[in-house]
Amino acid sequence: MNRKFKEIDATLQGLNYSTDAHFKWLVTILRFVSHRDVELGEITFSDAHDHCEFGQWLNEQLKAEREDKHFLLEIDAKHRQVHQACRQVVTAIENKHSRSGAFDLFEATLLEFTASLSHYKQHLLQLRTSYDALTGLPLRRILDESFEKRNSRVQMEGLYLLLLDIDHFKKVNDTYGHLVGDAVLRSLALNLEENVRRAETVYRYGGEEFIILLQANNDRDAVAAAERLRQCISATETVSGENRIRITFTSGLTRVQSGESLREVLERADKALYRGKHSGRNCTMLIDPHFHCLNATR
Repeated sequence: MNRKFKEIDATLQGLNYSTDAHFKWLVTILRFVSHRDVELGEITFSDAHDHCEFGQWLNEQLKAEREDKHFLLEIDAKHRQVHQACRQVVTAIENKHSRSGAFDLFEATLLEFTASLSHYKQHLLQLRTSYDALTGLPLRRILDESFEKRNSRVQMEGLYLLLLDIDHFKKVNDTYGHLVGDAVLRSLALNLEENVRRAETVYRYGGEEFIILLQANNDRDAVAAAERLRQCISATETVSGENRIRITFTSGLTRVQSGESLREVLERADKALYRGKHSGRNCTMLIDPHFHCLNATR
């Protein structure tokens, strides 16, 4: 399953678990206020936000380079404020001072903290819907949103788009059923991801079509990468129950030109894919910006 998809699920799980732990911490505070039958310990320390379970989880997330780090920094600021306001409440109680202002501040900071958590969770859940539930791969929406930035970032190295389509996939579904067809799609997605470089991305385009953004210096290197993937998949056997299935795919490959839109690149790759399917399938068709095609497999 896609690394990013798994990271989103792991983040959601960690966020939920550590948030629950933080509300248990609040129960401890209430017990102290009510009965004084618990030890506050490090809860009252000035760096308590780093010691609670939520703080430990948050600090681990902040160590990593993440695109959503601004959400985490906002949560971190609100989390610190909650602990600071909590200390003021405890101090007021212990010193028998007026507590109204301290409790008002604690309530306000707690509401801001939970709002920041909800905002981040909403972002994660929305992001999760941008990934295919069957294969875990990012969908076209992610490609649409990131393509321009990706193109400008790697233009010096060279960026290629590979549009591939499983050969005779309808026959797989008709012969073995859709559940086996789903297993074939999952297997293909997994094998594609395992055989591209970390900086390269595999997308589920729709149905049995997939897109891969390849980094290559020239046409020769891009063709070599596309052919390596094609040969790897054709040599891989998908096992589903008693069924053992081998598939092949046909692909259209084109270099992304500086300033091109995704629509323009896909139009060219689709032309190459169409030519490949009418040239015997199980091949890589390279197409240039002038729509000249070359069967790179032969």
